[in-house]
Amino acid sequence: MIRTADYCAGWMDSSIHQFLADIGTPSSRMKYALMTCLDSSFDVASLLRTSDALKPLSSQAVTRGNAILVSTNRLLTAERSARILHGFDEVWFFPSRDVAPKPKRICITGPLILAGDPPPEIVKWMESNNCSLGLGDGTGLNFVAKLRGIAKYLVNEFAVSVEGNGAAEDASAPRR
Repeated sequence: MIRTADYCAGWMDSSIHQFLADIGTPSSRMKYALMTCLDSSFDVASLLRTSDALKPLSSQAVTRGNAILVSTNRLLTAERSARILHGFDEVWFFPSRDVAPKPKRICITGPLILAGDPPPEIVKWMESNNCSLGLGDGTGLNFVAKLRGIAKYLVNEFAVSVEGNGAAEDASAPRR
């Protein structure tokens, strides 16, 4: 796990589906979800019109470029009733609907494994849109998270203790 300013990036052996399955009630910082990639397709807006899996989201989804923005509660309900996310997906979380489209050059889905500082263009877009979390899966789960309060303190302390043990490089290395 590597930190840049108030953001950290990393990789876990997990998926967006598993992350969502473990959420009870999303925090206010995750009120809305911007789905920017679904099963390797970066044109989720067009899939909204053709995919049976996305039909439960269609009545409340708003397009943002090629992505769709929905309430995280609506996404959780849809994902739990009929699985939507199977891998090679990308979802970003926000406290409000005021979200600009994600630049096309930003991508955190697999097979990329985030190890190192979050790329500056990701941090800039996340900051300008008040984004709290980005998840991209495919070969594990990449994440970029905004850290605040106690979470920032814990991650900073954890990263320092991991780096002190010489394990920081291993923790973010690809699993083979």
